Amino acid sequence: MGDIRLDQPKILRGYAPSRFGQVHFRESGPDAAARPPLICLHHVPNSGQIFEPVLPLLAADRRVYALDLPGFGMSDPSPDPQSIDDYALAIADAIVALSHARTDVDLLGYHTGAAVASQLALDQRLTIRRIVLAAIPVLTESERAAFGAQTPIAFDEAGDWAREEWRRSWTWRGPGQSQHSVLRTFAEKMRPGARERGAHAIMRYDMATALQRLTPPLMILRPRDDLWDATDRAMKLRPDARSVELPDLGHGMWEAAPERTARLIDDFLR
Repeated sequence: MGDIRLDQPKILRGYAPSRFGQVHFRESGPDAAARPPLICLHHVPNSGQIFEPVLPLLAADRRVYALDLPGFGMSDPSPDPQSIDDYALAIADAIVALSHARTDVDLLGYHTGAAVASQLALDQRLTIRRIVLAAIPVLTESERAAFGAQTPIAFDEAGDWAREEWRRSWTWRGPGQSQHSVLRTFAEKMRPGARERGAHAIMRYDMATALQRLTPPLMILRPRDDLWDATDRAMKLRPDARSVELPDLGHGMWEAAPERTARLIDDFLR
């Protein structure tokens, strides 16, 4: 037999410290890169695993990190009631630890991650060079009320709660999203309290005001998912942004079209 060769994986994992505990991250790209790091922030209830298909594509000449928000994936939670502000504080701590004193970064935020990315930029602790926001939760008051009135899936020992979550996962399956991607998303939803924490945090956040206050160059991606109308409002609030409609994509967009989405993002960040 010949020698066994173990190639370095395209995606590595680790933990960074924050004021609320450890933040789990995935990373890809060269150690020494001239371009600033790109920070990818996911929607909830999920984790940075959604960005795995695009991470290596975005990391040809830069370091790219996909962080698990506090209380999701494998990151320690922030105190209840959880908030977008606290998520941003923890992520900022982790970025400072990971960037080795380099404070200029680019941001990619998706759904809840779009709110966290916006808050990171407003905190001004970091130097945000450019921002990409996809599926932005600019909610109306009636949408907030309807969202808040949704009855949580009650836990039961028979497992009917898991069956209902399973059904919802398939209902929201996006175009081109594989069965494997749906299964991984479903697994993330099984973490106790994950859905309720994220929902309450985003309902309390004023996304419209935050969006209007952002000063770095901005790109908006509008996939056809549950935030299709909300993202349209975002585009109207920021006519100066580079906006791209993606009506053939939805949930699971990073896996359904990794080359396409990575190319759009990288072209803008350059």
